[in-house]
Amino acid sequence: MIKNILITFAFFVTSLVISSAVNAEVTITNSIFEVVTVTAENGSKSEQWQTPDKLLPGERVGYQIDFENKSDEPAAEIVIVNPIPKHTLYVPGSAKGLNTLIEFSADGGKTFALPTQLFIEKDGERVLAETTDYTQVRWSLQKPLTAKASGSVQYVVKIK
Repeated sequence: MIKNILITFAFFVTSLVISSAVNAEVTITNSIFEVVTVTAENGSKSEQWQTPDKLLPGERVGYQIDFENKSDEPAAEIVIVNPIPKHTLYVPGSAKGLNTLIEFSADGGKTFALPTQLFIEKDGERVLAETTDYTQVRWSLQKPLTAKASGSVQYVVKIK
């Protein structure tokens, strides 16, 4: 038998609220990081996810959600939904998740679509939403999570 799972999170910059309708056999772990750009001696740059100390406006915050199917059966239709916290902006291209369909909402999670299909009403016109309009990120796993398997999804926001 394949189980259906819905995982929903509410994130804030300095605190975490979890609201889930989850079968107890699938566990989730949330991690929050400060995303910093590090320059090596040779001048090359890379991003590092570090334990946050003090987060200030202009800095980037990374959210990583790890999930694990602890049951002996596959878990299907796993959906993870995260709001873009107030006073932050989604960093374009930062949502990642292996074997997931990544969609966004610009209406507080009422509807979701791919970026090229996400529209909003602006000045009486229907226009393509910009990343600054995003209010939610949703990952839908594209295949069942096998027994005892795990995975993760992530995204980055910038503090206003």
